[in-house]
Amino acid sequence: MDLATSVAASGLLGAGDRTLLVAVIGLLLLVIIGLVAVAVLLRRRNRIHASLSPLTPRPRAPASAPPVPAAPRSRPRPAQHARGGGAGGGLAVATSSAMVCPTCRTEYHGMTYCTRDARRLVPPEEMLGGPGLGPLRALSRSAGLVCMACRRAYEPGLRTCPHDGNELVPFSVYNATRPRRARTTEPAGVIARICPVCGAKYDLNARFCGHDAGQLIVIN
Repeated sequence: MDLATSVAASGLLGAGDRTLLVAVIGLLLLVIIGLVAVAVLLRRRNRIHASLSPLTPRPRAPASAPPVPAAPRSRPRPAQHARGGGAGGGLAVATSSAMVCPTCRTEYHGMTYCTRDARRLVPPEEMLGGPGLGPLRALSRSAGLVCMACRRAYEPGLRTCPHDGNELVPFSVYNATRPRRARTTEPAGVIARICPVCGAKYDLNARFCGHDAGQLIVIN
């Protein structure tokens, strides 16, 4: 009887252990299913939020400033040459870069001396009685003295030519005794003279170098 009771008790204990094991396994399955369900819900919610959130705008590149148009280049003003000799001759309006001979009133550019009479050139405003220069002084500068031999012109105040020692006369006297001729005073259009000092070449009717006032010679 004791043996039968032991067997029956062991059978009851085995059935109880199996029931407990099944219950534990079922509980674990429920926990796993719950975790999976929570993970699925979280993932779906993240997708919904991502689809509903507005797109972040990309920063736009700053608009480049329009190119500044280049300023138009100023055209050089044509030079106006004064023609005609004598103290009473007309003087054309000279440009700002021009220089004028006080004796023959010829306009030059880029030179220091007149190619006709070797006189030092002056700004045109001095010939027109500009600021700070009285009309009497302008008139005296436009007259000057001339050597009858070498035809060089000088400022008033000298008595003899520094070049050859001959007596100087007023330009009006020189102009009356040796009148200018168009064929000898106007440009001939032929480069036939050269300066023996600096080597610059000039027109056939030029007599003196415009850079050093040297007497020109004919090119052979």
